[in-house]
Order: sequence, then structure tokens, then C-alpha cells
Amino acid sequence: MKTEGNGSIDLLKALRTFAATVESTNFSTAGRELGVTPGAVSKQIGMLESFLGRRLFQRTTRRLSVTDEGRRLYAMVREPARQIDDAIAALSSDETQLAGTVKVSLPMAFSRAAILPLMQGFQARYPNISLDLRFENRAVDLIAEGYDCAIGQMHDADSGLVARTLLPLTLVLCAAPAYLDRAGEPESIEALANHRHIVFRSPRTGRVASWKLRARTKEFVFEPNAQLAVTDTEAATELAVSGCGIALLGAHHAAALVAAGRLRVVLPQYTAQRSPICIYYAARKHLPPRVAAFVEYVVDEVRKGPLIKASKALLQRRAAR
Repeated sequence: MKTEGNGSIDLLKALRTFAATVESTNFSTAGRELGVTPGAVSKQIGMLESFLGRRLFQRTTRRLSVTDEGRRLYAMVREPARQIDDAIAALSSDETQLAGTVKVSLPMAFSRAAILPLMQGFQARYPNISLDLRFENRAVDLIAEGYDCAIGQMHDADSGLVARTLLPLTLVLCAAPAYLDRAGEPESIEALANHRHIVFRSPRTGRVASWKLRARTKEFVFEPNAQLAVTDTEAATELAVSGCGIALLGAHHAAALVAAGRLRVVLPQYTAQRSPICIYYAARKHLPPRVAAFVEYVVDEVRKGPLIKASKALLQRRAAR
């Protein structure tokens, strides 16, 4: 839709530029996403502000911030702008022609091991899809924060989301050989109390979880001491490797370190289960083609990838002991 007045303005183009600028928080990033210069983005925003008679952004030499009027406009145009982009993308039957940006929230440790190695292959298959990968160990609000999908654990059921399992999450007790040589290897759950523990504090709740361990049909709840609490899985792993104590780690995360002799599985008859790692997205009748392409690629590649194979191998060796 174009209007005439003090200069012609393509409202659809201006609104898409506006939405991209809000989501990227600066003209340069919005320009890269849209394939135009920062100056062209600034010009479109200026024309839209003149047309509406409202200031949509506050500009300083260092930052760009959205005004209250801009936030209200974004809330109204965000989904329609995406739907128009999706409709245009859906008209292409050639997957190499799929275009647009997929904004994804990812957990750090899992994604470094399982997702980042896949990105070169994804780019080769879909050269016109841009990826906006945000690394953060938290649950995000897909709609409110403008994410297309997210990877992580689904702690709460949400009927408005579709979740595809990437990795069943089985945890094992691990410690460095040097620590076990120094402190002795526990031979029972009760003996764990005499050891140092590396525990995970949930960034979401702030709580340290009990170790709910299972051996065949029996379940045990062990309360670890919190002498060393962390909010990052990689940090817990590094502390275990350095000999700081016993940690409850994902089998997929510990497998390579166990194989290399840097960690040893403790009380191998016991494991713990957590919510699986999933890729999830908002339930809609028609998933945008660019998002569907990313989801299907990640699901297929992770499920047949080395991380799951290594995890299964570790658990099979543990069960055989």
C-alpha cells in the first residue's frame, strides 16, 4: 500500500522496516536483515514517523530506544508483518529459495556441543535463511519476545506450544579420577554424604534440586550439600574435571570426558532423569516455511548425531558394570 502526500511512502515496506528495527534495536542490524543500508532504514523510519505524526524511536549518538507509541505500534503490526513474509516465502517450492530470519533461543552448553556443528550444513542447504541465535540459559516467552523457536527443557506444559524431543536427558554421577583417588570412591548412596558435591542452582527458581536417583525399580532422594553451587552446566563439568567433587551430569555431556579418562562414573547403577531437551515453537495452523525448515533440520540431525550415540554408549557401558 502506497500513499501520497509530502512524498510517497510504501506503508508495508515501512512497517516491515519498523518491526525489524524494534527486534534488532539498531539500524545496522535491521539493514543487514532486510538487505539494505542503515541509511535506508533510517529514512524509512523517518518517513513512517512523519506519516503517523508520532515519534517511534528516541535516538542518541549511542543508542536507539523504542517510545511508548512505538511499542504500541509494534504490538499491533508484529504478527501481520510476519504473516505477510511467511505467505511470500510459502509460495516458493524450492527450499533453496526460502528466505527470512529465524530467531532462536538456545542453552549454551548443549548448543555448543549439538547445534553449532550443524549450522554450516544448514546454511549450505538454505543459503537465503538468516539465523539470529541468542544464547541464554532461561525459558523465553516466544510470542512476547519475538522468537520463532527455542531449544531447552520444557518445565511446564503449555498447550500453545509444540515440542519436539531432541535428546532424552539421563544424568550420571561423575568425578575426576584424582578426586576419587584422594577422597575414595563411594560404594553406596549413604557414602555420598561424606563427599563434596558440585550442584546446579536453577537460574529460573534459584533452588538447588535434590538428586533423585534410580536403580532399576528403586528410587532414592539424596540431598547434596551446596558447598559448590553453579548455574551453568559447563561450569559444573569443568569443576568436576578439576577435582572439586562429585557432580550429577548429563550422560551426553559426560560421555567424551569419561572416554578420555578425565571423569569416572560413580555408583554406575544409579541414574537420574530430567525433562528432555526439546525444540519448541508456537502452535499454529501453518508454521512459517523458514522456521519449519530449521526445526526439521535440527530434529533430524541431532537425533542421528554423535551426541546421542555417545550418550547411549556411556549408559550401556554403565549398565554392563
